[in-house]
Amino acid sequence: MTKKDKIAFIKSSKRKTHVYNNLDRYTDQQLNDVIREIVQGLIRESEIIANAYINGYR
Repeated sequence: MTKKDKIAFIKSSKRKTHVYNNLDRYTDQQLNDVIREIVQGLIRESEIIANAYINGYR
């Protein structure tokens, strides 16, 4: 992913809005870290939803 792609992904995620104004100043590694946090959050949310769904049908 290019830096531009990473910034677009972060902005499209509608998360971490406090970093939007400074994204151009972030290093590649910092952008990777923000993306990793976003993805981990999405995974946690998916697990919570899946568990609620499974528990609802027991």
